[in-house]
Amino acid sequence: MASVALQIVSKPLPGSDMSKIMANMKEAADLWRSAGAEVKVYTVSVGEIGNLVFTAHWASYEAYGKSLDKMVGEQSVQALMAKINASGTAEWIRSNLVREMPI
Repeated sequence: MASVALQIVSKPLPGSDMSKIMANMKEAADLWRSAGAEVKVYTVSVGEIGNLVFTAHWASYEAYGKSLDKMVGEQSVQALMAKINASGTAEWIRSNLVREMPI
């Protein structure tokens, strides 16, 4: 069974309060975890230094679909997205949805 991962890369804006950024990430992590994802947050040390990487991981596409079904239309998710967008603390760089390829 192939695993699935979601990756969201963002860049803190100069002068932003990192505690607000991390509080938003924690809130997002709590939402994804409650929907069944394994969540981790990373800071980039080589390459795009300073960027933040939010990852959510599932054991299968089926597990990912079940999580997504729980998240879509959820008011708390929509409220958090609006809060993050209005905060002006970071900019979105890219998102990827990847699936494991057996080798």
